[in-house]
Amino acid sequence: MENVIRNYEDLVAQGYGQGQGRNYKPCKTIQNFSSIGRSHRVQGRVSGRLHHLFSDLELSTFLLLDWNQNVTDIREHYPLNIKDINSICSRYQIKRVSIEYRPYTLSSDFLVDFGSFSIALETLYSKDLNKPSIIETLEIKRRYWEEEHNTPFKIITEKDIPRTVLENIEWLYVEKNDLEVSKNIIDTAINLFAEMKQYPQSSLITFCKHTDQINQREIGTTLALFRKIIALRLFEFNLEIDYRDIILSDILVSNLIDYENKVHATY
Repeated sequence: MENVIRNYEDLVAQGYGQGQGRNYKPCKTIQNFSSIGRSHRVQGRVSGRLHHLFSDLELSTFLLLDWNQNVTDIREHYPLNIKDINSICSRYQIKRVSIEYRPYTLSSDFLVDFGSFSIALETLYSKDLNKPSIIETLEIKRRYWEEEHNTPFKIITEKDIPRTVLENIEWLYVEKNDLEVSKNIIDTAINLFAEMKQYPQSSLITFCKHTDQINQREIGTTLALFRKIIALRLFEFNLEIDYRDIILSDILVSNLIDYENKVHATY
């Protein structure tokens, strides 16, 4: 067992699984771990750093978390302490982790902070849920988090991902690298809102096309502007409705009013 413990301690000593926010270092990265699925590197809105994801399901879960305003940190591929793991195995007569084990292969997909509250998440395709080896590993992880660290543990499958919500977030995520709320964008949103009030039953798509045409702009210009404003949360809508199906009266502007008041107080 000494080799395993030393490997884990070396991993921690090198900073893997350590830190928070921008300074967190996942124990699995695309450079040091090969994936049988599709790998993704995605810039996080919450953390401000690059996240390493090893399946489309991990990506989908991450996007939902990263859009959630209550989430304060997302740490992917969080390593599990080998001493705690083997203590669990001993107590419940589960086969102890092999001496060939490499620490970064036993981690939780996500450790997510909601302020002072945290939850550990495991992503798994539903077709794999009945595999004995998977069941055992999940049980070890559940006991690790719930019994050793007093942290809720939840499994996420593709069936838990709301398709329309995810597609809306993917559409909005294009704007992830330019999310500064400026006076100019607030003024633009205010002007758009004034125009929207004239056509409350118009669909967003129809309104945007009409606005582009009367202003002799390339089709798609106004829709891109809406996407930026919504990504900034100055406008909001129910993400369970496809953005292509919403009408202007579905769009809420309470955040815009708050920002407008702050700007007026500043200038």
